[in-house]
Formats: sequence, structure tokens, C-alpha cells
Amino acid sequence: MTDAIAEAISLPFEEAIDFFRQKTRMPTDHWTGVWKEAHSRAFMVAGAAADALLKDFQEAVQKALDKGTTLVEFRADFDRIVKTHGWQHTGEAGWRAQIIYETNLATAYSAGRYVQMTDPDVLRHFPYWEYRHSGSRHPRLMHLAWNGTTLRADDAWWDSHYPPNGWHCGCRVSPVSEGGLRRMGKDGPDPSPKVVTRPWTNPRTGETHQVPVGVDPGFDYNMGKAWKQGRAAELPVRAPNLRPLGPREPQPTDKQLDAIRDFVRDPRGSVPVGRLEDAARAAIRAHTDEVLLSEPTVEKQGIRHPDLTVDDYLLLPLVLGTPSLVILDGDRHVILLQAGARLFAAVVKTTEPRTENYVVSFHRAHPADVRRWLRRGKVVSGDAEKWRADGASP
Repeated sequence: MTDAIAEAISLPFEEAIDFFRQKTRMPTDHWTGVWKEAHSRAFMVAGAAADALLKDFQEAVQKALDKGTTLVEFRADFDRIVKTHGWQHTGEAGWRAQIIYETNLATAYSAGRYVQMTDPDVLRHFPYWEYRHSGSRHPRLMHLAWNGTTLRADDAWWDSHYPPNGWHCGCRVSPVSEGGLRRMGKDGPDPSPKVVTRPWTNPRTGETHQVPVGVDPGFDYNMGKAWKQGRAAELPVRAPNLRPLGPREPQPTDKQLDAIRDFVRDPRGSVPVGRLEDAARAAIRAHTDEVLLSEPTVEKQGIRHPDLTVDDYLLLPLVLGTPSLVILDGDRHVILLQAGARLFAAVVKTTEPRTENYVVSFHRAHPADVRRWLRRGKVVSGDAEKWRADGASP
């Protein structure tokens, strides 16, 4: 690696500072008042309609970027600004300050990194990007599933999944060279993850928009690309209205994730680990969509699949609720696969009265496994043709 390349990918925050500095203040009365790509040219704080108030907030964020102001220091600035202007905001002061601080710094940093990583000299040496999960104790399951996904820098997936992918998202992208790809054990980039969307409704306008599962509404765009290409100047600032997320979103609560984590470490009895996708439930004629993980299965897993980590088990709700492919294997067994940087397979069995469902196997799978399952089973949902052709994930 040349000194110029090393410098280009390790610049502190100059591009991030430039990204934030060029923003124009945009008074709004709702967080959707500035939408998606428009954020790359507009600075807003939900409910802040006075320009003088916005100006003080913008200067406080700019100071955080210029001087490395901590969240504690920014909260002090927030309290002072609120008192000066008599602003009546929603939510606790500490929470509002953290949202403003984290969101603006995360998007500025990511936009700056995008500009660094798309420099022609950098791209020549680092043609791939790797999605890196933040390591949060209570992860968003899709973000965790994308961890390690390595794609070409020009893959269209980055247009809607370049992080941050939601409020408080700490995920990032790292450049990867050809040599780095080989050291990962890969002879080429990963297949692009399948984009599954769900409708979301903005109560302000009633318009509907399809949002990728795992990405918060309004975050499904690439802020660096929008800034670099100037796309935001052509887009409306006003947000569409979208339909609310349905009750089957496979993201469990922090309490449920903790229960799964604790159970895997010390299995006793059984624990709920997710809800079975509708097509899979219908295929085995189960009377419930709840899926349990039992103590004997965890003990058996430790022998048969010792490579699984505790955090791998946190992906079970995702695999069960939004699988890429579902295969019926006999009368009471269904195989659910989730393809990302790694391919996971969960085998679920319903009891004879069909009143309870249990995970009987959960492990990392290979394309050869999928082809074998397809030969002996029946496809319930998902596109199996790509798998049948060459074993690649659809």
C-alpha cells in the first residue's frame, strides 16, 4: 500500500466536516420534513422551526465535528440553546440531544468515508467494501446478519444499505483489497443480499413507501453518493407518507434477545426464539407460529455444530421470520434458510398434535446442502432456481 493510499483511507474528519458545513438550515415541524437524499444538503432538527434556533444547533454540531466535542459536552450545549430560545421540544432532553449528536455525526462520517473510498486511486487498490456491524449488545438482527458481507464498491446494494441504516446505528463500511478478500477465504465478492421490503406509513401525509427490512424509514439511501453526485439538489425536501411496520417484523425486544443469549449459555427447559413465517407454518399445518429452542437441542448443537457462537443464535428470529428459502422436508419438518455473508439453516419440527414447534437443528450451511435439500424436499417459498443452477444464493 502506498503512503498516498494509506493517507487517503485514514484521514480524520476533513471530508465529514466539509459534508456538514455545506448544509443549508431547513426549519421543520416533523422529522420527515427533510427526506432521504435531501439530508445531504439540508440541516434540520425535528420541531425546530426558528432559524436562529437551528443556527445554534448547527454550530454546536459543527463544533463537535471540528473539535471532537463529546456527547456530554454537546448535551451541555443543547441545554443552553434550549434555555436561550425557550424551545418546547418532545422527548427527554438527554434523549433529544443524543439523537441530534449521533445522527449528524454518523451521517457526516459515513459521507466523508464514502468520498475517501471512492477516490479513483483508493478504488484501484480497494475495489471491495465490507459491511461491519457495530458490535452492539442488543443488535438489530438484519445488521448482524449483514456483518462481513463483502461486495464490490459499485454494487447497487450500497445505494439503499450504506450505513448508518437507522437511528443509533453504529455500523460502518471498510475498504477491502484483492489480497484482503483472499485472506477472508473468499475467491470473489459475496452475492448481493436479497432486498426484502415492507410498507411504512407516515401519519402526516398518508403516502406509502417500501422500506428495506432492517433499515429504518428515511435511512434507505447513500448519503455520501447523494452528496458527491449532487442528487439531493433535484429531490423534494418533503417526505412521502408511509404505512406502519406490521406486527410480524422479526426484530425481538432486548429482553427476548437476552433470554436467548442466557439460555444458550445455560440451557434449562426451553425458550421462545422467534415466529415462523406464514408459508412455513401452513406447510407443516402448525396451530401456532411460536418456535421454541429446547435444552436437549442446545446440548446436541454443542457437539454437532461447535463453530456456532452465542451471537449466531440471535439470528434465529430473523431466519424463522424472513427466510430467503423455505423447503418442506417430510410431513412435519421445514427447513428455513437465510442468505447473507453467511448462509444459515434452521430445521423446525412441529409436534404430533401440531401445537408446538421446535428448532431441531440450526447451523451454517453450504450450497451443496441446499441442493441436497431441494432434491428431496418441496419448495414452499423463495426462488430456488439460482440454487439449483449453481448453488449460489438467490
